Amino acid sequence: MATHIHVIMNNNPGKRRALNSILAILTGVLILLWPDALYYILGSYLIASGLLSLLFRAPSFLVAASVITGIFIFVFPSFIPYFFAFFLLVIGLGSLMSGGLGLAILPLLAAALLLAFPDIISIIVAVFLLLYGITSIVAMIQSRRKDKEIIEVY
Repeated sequence: MATHIHVIMNNNPGKRRALNSILAILTGVLILLWPDALYYILGSYLIASGLLSLLFRAPSFLVAASVITGIFIFVFPSFIPYFFAFFLLVIGLGSLMSGGLGLAILPLLAAALLLAFPDIISIIVAVFLLLYGITSIVAMIQSRRKDKEIIEVY
């Protein structure tokens, strides 16, 4: 007997996704501008992202992974590549389990790059956050266009 698990976010997931995308883009830009402040910026981003997810009633594993990773980055800044790679693996595997292969590729690739090249962490994290934010916004725009096309057809 197969069991299916569905996660339903009732509290406006579009608004949460838009805010999270904007936050990711701003964080990516800040990291490019001030790479020496990486652990302050990245830790703050992860905690803010977790609190934003909590506010919009996202799944608890997403909230916990984000906030705990942010706290660990503040406490142990020398382990940033490993903590953030772990966070990306959680996000990537969560996307894979929910059927989103396309959404899982970017975080899983970034996690692999972080583990392979921890010396250029600022660049990898900044590029990941910028790509994540931009692709999320593009996906939201495309899905809204499809919804409008469907509505117009009927």
